[in-house]
Amino acid sequence: MQGTIFFMKEMRKIIATLIVAIVFLYFWINGPLLQIVEAINLEAVETKYSIPILVGSDGVDSKSNTTSFNTLNFEDEESFGHVLLLVKKTPNNNWGFIADVKNNPGLSEELKTKIYEHAQQFSKKEDVIKTLPSMEMYYATISGKDKSIYLESTDIIKNIRGYAGEINVGVFIGEDGYIKRVEHIASKETQSYLSDIRNAGFYEQFKNISITKGDQQIDAVSGATLSSEAIANTVSQLISEGTPYPISNYSEIDEVNFFSLSAILNSTWIIHIVVIFLMFAFAMQHWIKKSKKTILILSSLSVIYIGFFLNNSFTYISFIHPFVGTSVSSLVGLYALFVLLGAIWGKNTYCKYVCPFGNIQRLIIQVNPLKTSKKFFISNKWIKRIRAAIAIVLLTGVLLGLRNWSNFELFPDLFGLSVLSVWFVITVITILLTMVYPMIWCRLLCPTGSILDGLSDLVNYKRKK
Repeated sequence: MQGTIFFMKEMRKIIATLIVAIVFLYFWINGPLLQIVEAINLEAVETKYSIPILVGSDGVDSKSNTTSFNTLNFEDEESFGHVLLLVKKTPNNNWGFIADVKNNPGLSEELKTKIYEHAQQFSKKEDVIKTLPSMEMYYATISGKDKSIYLESTDIIKNIRGYAGEINVGVFIGEDGYIKRVEHIASKETQSYLSDIRNAGFYEQFKNISITKGDQQIDAVSGATLSSEAIANTVSQLISEGTPYPISNYSEIDEVNFFSLSAILNSTWIIHIVVIFLMFAFAMQHWIKKSKKTILILSSLSVIYIGFFLNNSFTYISFIHPFVGTSVSSLVGLYALFVLLGAIWGKNTYCKYVCPFGNIQRLIIQVNPLKTSKKFFISNKWIKRIRAAIAIVLLTGVLLGLRNWSNFELFPDLFGLSVLSVWFVITVITILLTMVYPMIWCRLLCPTGSILDGLSDLVNYKRKK
């Protein structure tokens, strides 16, 4: 009987591992489920009659001599030649493409004001700034010592997401077709990740990238991979949306046939994932006894390396990224695989040994001068119910589009040392509370722990007599 139970238990683990492996490989090869299909790039021959012009009081194409919407001249009638007129000639009505705010949110007056303010904020005081409309967006021209055009992704780029949703950026492009600077405008990303990106010199890589040189790459920021990849992809698509107009109006370049910019982790990510793998391997193995000393070393390594150095703690959001249209990097993907296998074969190895926030609580308990009681203020049954309810509510909200709910995690602001953020203050309070109620975050509030414990309990389920 016991042999049968053991066999069934092992079979459940093997089946769960196969399912995880198949799902992991599917998303690794095919990417997220929700993807926006890009239109095929078609080369078109443009004439002066086919160039779209926006109706309005703000003017039109600066390179065109047309100052009104009456662009069609009956040149064929004025040419010399012989034709047969079968019917009486009726004058043709003037025509054109009309853009409105309803179909093009990038043309709203509110956005026009914001673009002017942002362009002014990032420009020199002596620069002359003017906002103009194109077919799908407002843009700003900056006239001064260095002339450039300013584009902004707000309400233009909708299908690219970072960790917590869209990341709006502003891009300055010079007359020579080179990117002069990229600025973060607004997003719901965790502040510590944004600080890591800026401090790592990520935005400096955009300078002097030519929009005429096709596919190009820059280095993503380890620990903020999703955010840095989303910024690069947003810049890439924004420039594609602005090509050929309005970019060609103000850049002295012949033609932009194709431009693509992506942020890729450099080869150092391999070192990071190897270290993380070794931590999981040591935690899951059974032939080397784990002493208090080795566990202390593992906990310290987790806090220092994964926490403060990488700021790359794993979260439940990594599981659902493929279902909300967000790609994951190789580092995050393999990290997720280790976490899932640890839940299947090691009874939630991640939470017990690898999680840096859990380990920082354990280290605090080790040096705690207060005598704490293991008795919690609510029963274990209700602890599990509350934590499960939090996980279900957060998952539902994120899947329904409330991407800022994914910021319900304490460690990014702590390990990113974002001392001025609200979450940093909450984190400090939580750590102080763990001196009275040990592991209060992990036991009562952590949605990631709830999901992993649930998976582990499901695989290791024992039928009660």
